[in-house]
Amino acid sequence: MKKKITLVVAGIVLLMALSPAVALAGPPSPPDYGKYNPTDQPGQPPEEWGVEKVIPSPSAPGGAVRIITDPLEGTSLASGWITFWCQSRLGLKYNIGATGLNPVSTYGVKADGVQIQIVQAGEGVVPFEIEPGLWVDLATLTPVPELDLGMFHTDANGRGGVRGVVKLEAGYVYDVVTSISDTDGTPVLWSPSNDTNGFIVY
Repeated sequence: MKKKITLVVAGIVLLMALSPAVALAGPPSPPDYGKYNPTDQPGQPPEEWGVEKVIPSPSAPGGAVRIITDPLEGTSLASGWITFWCQSRLGLKYNIGATGLNPVSTYGVKADGVQIQIVQAGEGVVPFEIEPGLWVDLATLTPVPELDLGMFHTDANGRGGVRGVVKLEAGYVYDVVTSISDTDGTPVLWSPSNDTNGFIVY
C-alpha cells in the first residue's frame, strides 16, 4: 500500500500538533518486530517494500496495520531510516535514526508534503482508488506546513535519533518527505524522491 500511495499521490504530510519527541537511547537501529506477517493476512505488500510487520485490524483500510521502514539518503557517509505506521488513528507515529553523522552534535528532524482526502467510491471531483475499497479525491491534494519532528544529539560515534507521534486530522492520505539537518539548517539526510513515506489516518 505504501508504494501505491507513493506512486499515485506523490507525497502527503502532516497537520496539527506534534507530541513531544523523545531522543533515542543507545545506538539507533530500525526496530525488530519479528515475523513480517505472522497471521498470514491476505493481499499484503511484499516484505521487500520495507514492511516490518502486518497487524490484523478490521477497522483499518485493507484490514491490517502495516509498519514500514524506509531509508534516508544523503551526500555524505551518513545513513538513516524512518520507521512509521502506515495506517493509524493518531497520525504519524515514527521512529527515526541515523549513523555516520558528526559526533556529539545536534540535528533537527522535519517533514513536509501534502494531504489528500479519502472519499467514498464515486464521490469527489477526481476520485481514484489507491487500493481495493479505498478512494481519494485527487482534486483535494493540498500542501501542509512543515512540521518539526524533534531534535537529537549524536553520541561519540555520530549516532542518534528521535521517535514520537504527530497528531493529524483523520480521513486523509498523507505522504511525508523527512529530512535531518545540522544546526546551520543544511540537510544531511532525507527521504529519496522515489521512496517517500505514504500513510493513512482513518
